[in-house]
Amino acid sequence: MCFFWRSRFFVLAAFLGLTILLLCNPAAAASGFAQGVSLCLHTLLPALFPFFVTCSMVASASRQKGSFWTALFLSWLGGYAVCASLVRDLLTQGKLSNRDAQLLFMLGCCSGPGFVIGCIGGQMLGSVRTGILLYTVQLIANLLCALLLWPIISKRHSRTRLPYQSAQSATPSVSLSDAITSAADSCLCLCGSVIFFRIVHAILLCSFPVAPVLVPFVSAFLEISSGCADFAALGGWTARQGICFCLSFLSVSVFTQLHAILHSAADLGLLFCSRLLHIPIMLVLLRIAVSLIPGEFPVFSSLAPRVIATNRVSPDAAFVVFLFLCAVLYKIRQKNYNSSIHR
Repeated sequence: MCFFWRSRFFVLAAFLGLTILLLCNPAAAASGFAQGVSLCLHTLLPALFPFFVTCSMVASASRQKGSFWTALFLSWLGGYAVCASLVRDLLTQGKLSNRDAQLLFMLGCCSGPGFVIGCIGGQMLGSVRTGILLYTVQLIANLLCALLLWPIISKRHSRTRLPYQSAQSATPSVSLSDAITSAADSCLCLCGSVIFFRIVHAILLCSFPVAPVLVPFVSAFLEISSGCADFAALGGWTARQGICFCLSFLSVSVFTQLHAILHSAADLGLLFCSRLLHIPIMLVLLRIAVSLIPGEFPVFSSLAPRVIATNRVSPDAAFVVFLFLCAVLYKIRQKNYNSSIHR
């Protein structure tokens, strides 16, 4: 109870201080608002709104949301918000144990292809291929983090399930108009988060001295979209590494949304530890992938518009590694499942 009131007091004090800074720096708040609106209108919404509609239709068409692997596919397709809602619903319906739900949460909690490929790759970096590479590396890093933390997941979370509730198991069909309405609500929530944290970012930079090299990290700490946009503007390998940091860390905004969706259904502390581990893994994987996959990659420099990779290996090498990691993870899960049955 004491910790609860301390956390409430801290949140209240933080928002009171933010209100005071807002009143003292109205011009900075207006600038942050304009930056957030511009980022939403010109980058996020064109790339994400059609994808949100499509993702909603795919999720409705899939009638097997009780399956671990189907839920994982939908999580990779829809991103961290879809993953959190699936984990919460499957736990409530008794279709997943606490251990499997935590594993699903760690594997599926990521940025969706609409954001990584369409928004970051196509809009911010001007290269859909780079977006595909970042999205693939992100999923492989999720697999590796889950493998490394599997002993902790298995030890801290039980295999018990809640009583099955058949009334909640049916997935209602979604029409195109319902999908569009849901996509509009999702975009409204996303843009509201982007604008709010962009205002906070502008106020903090105006009120406190921050070194220019740390400005993108402040954006990435507060909100993932703004952080990716600021790092993309830097160009070169700095942009790619900074975007990897954003995709791995997720930001305060994402953790706030996950907390609101999950209602303590999954361990956010364990997720935070896995994301800290995710950062170096994703950076190393990106470096390896760029050196192995043949072809041309855009660079963000005034010296030359394109660079050609010198090492030329079969392009399906990364995909084979991805399938191998999936097979290893599946074998581990089957082994633990069989051992639990024999007991």
